[in-house]
Amino acid sequence: MRKIFVDCSYLSEHPELNTGIQRVVRRVIENLEILSESNNFEIIPVNISNSKFVRVGIQNLYQQNEPQSALGEQSTKVNYKTALKDYAKNLYKAVRTLIVALLPHQKVKSFIFAPRDVFGLNYIVDSLFIKPLKLILNRRAVLQNTEEENLIIQKDDILLLLDSTWYMNIWPTVKIAKESDAKIIAVIYDLIPITHSQFCDEFLVSVFKKWFYDSLNYVDGFITISNTVKKDLISFLDDEFGDRMRDKKFDYFLLGSDFNYDNMQELTIRDELNKMFEERPTYLIVCTVEPRKNHKYLLDVFDELWKQGIDVNLCIVGKVGWKVELIMNRINEHKLLNNKLFHFSNLNDEELLYCYKHSKMLLFPSVVEGFGLPIVESMTNHLPVLASDTPIHREVGGDDIGYFNLDNTDDLVSQLIKIEKESIPEHMIPKSDYKWQDWYTSTKILFDKTIKMSQV
Repeated sequence: MRKIFVDCSYLSEHPELNTGIQRVVRRVIENLEILSESNNFEIIPVNISNSKFVRVGIQNLYQQNEPQSALGEQSTKVNYKTALKDYAKNLYKAVRTLIVALLPHQKVKSFIFAPRDVFGLNYIVDSLFIKPLKLILNRRAVLQNTEEENLIIQKDDILLLLDSTWYMNIWPTVKIAKESDAKIIAVIYDLIPITHSQFCDEFLVSVFKKWFYDSLNYVDGFITISNTVKKDLISFLDDEFGDRMRDKKFDYFLLGSDFNYDNMQELTIRDELNKMFEERPTYLIVCTVEPRKNHKYLLDVFDELWKQGIDVNLCIVGKVGWKVELIMNRINEHKLLNNKLFHFSNLNDEELLYCYKHSKMLLFPSVVEGFGLPIVESMTNHLPVLASDTPIHREVGGDDIGYFNLDNTDDLVSQLIKIEKESIPEHMIPKSDYKWQDWYTSTKILFDKTIKMSQV
C-alpha cells in the first residue's frame, strides 16, 4: 500500500493555534483519513524533527482541554504550561523589537532577524535552548512509543508539505525522502511575504523567502489554494528563473467550508455580543489585525459614516498581529470603543458563528489574499458580503457579492449610506440554496491532484 506522509510539524508543536492555515491542516487531515479507506493509500500525519519522520496522532493537532472537574489540578497545569509558553514567545518577540528600536542599524536587524540556520540571535537561541529541549522531548516520545522511529519513506510514497513550516528546518528530512525517490508535493497558500513584504513581519519575510527558495531544490509539484495564487506563482517563477522551472508541476484546489453548525448551542455567547447586536445594525470584519487586512481603510470609512450621523456598529473579530501599533492605538483610544466600535480577539466558534448569523454584512477590505475564507463562511451563513475589488475576491465571490474600490474610501462610504437608507441590493443577498464545497470535497480534489501530480 502506498503511503502519503502529511507534514503537520508546525501545528503539532502549536496545537493552541486556530486560525487560517491551522484550520485547513486539521480539516484536510481529517478528510484524508476518510478518503484513504477507499483509495488504497495509508495517510500518515508526521512531524519532521531532527531529520526523522515522527508519527503524529490526529488528537495531537488539537489543544487538549480536559474538563476541570475530571482532572482537577492536572487541567490547571496544562493551562499553566500553555500560558508560560505563550508568555515566553511574546517576551522573546518584545526583546527583539526593543533591541532593534534601541539599535536601529541594518547589521543589528540582520543579526536579530536572521533565520535559525544562519548565525544570529535565532540561531543562538535555537542551538542553546530549543534544539536541546526538543531532543529531550523526542527521546521521551521514543520511549513511550518506539513505533514512531520506524517510519521509512520509500519509492512511490508521497510527502505532502501541508503545514506552515517556514520557521522550521525541514529540508534535511525532505532531502532524505527525495533521495528515496518519493514524490514531494507542497501546498502553497500565497506568496505574500515575498510579493508584498511591506505588509509582513521582517522575520516572517526572511524565513519564508528562504523556505520557498529552498523548496525549489526538492519539491516536484506545487498545489495552490486558488487559481489566482497558481497564476501568481507561475508568473513569479517565470520572471525569476525562466526555463529552469519548466520541470515543476502546478495545480490548485479551492478550500472548503463547513462553518455552518446547525447544532451549535448559543449558550456561551458573551453579553457584550448580545448587547451589540440588539442596539443597532452591525457590520463585521473577521481576520487577524495586520496591515494587509486594511483595517485602517475600514476605520476611515466608519469614522466618516459616524460623522454623517449613520447609526451603525463596526465589529472587528481577530487576534492582534504585527506592525499594527498605530491601528491598535487608534482602536483602543477611539471615543466610540465599546459603543459603536468593538474588537474581539478571542471569540470561540459558537460566538463567531453567532456574529455571522446576526451581522448585517461582512466587510472585507484586504489588499491581498491567498483565498479569503471569511467570504465563503459568510455566504454559507447567508450573510451578504462587500469586499475589495481584487482578483482573488472575484474568484471566490464571483457575482454573489459586492465590491468596492480600495483607492477611494468614498466608494464604500456611499455604498453603505445607500444600504442604510434603502436596503442591501438584491444581487448581494445570498441565495437560499447557496452552498460552497465542504471540506470533504475540497480534500478529495487535493487528494486526486496530489496523486496525479506524483505520477511520472
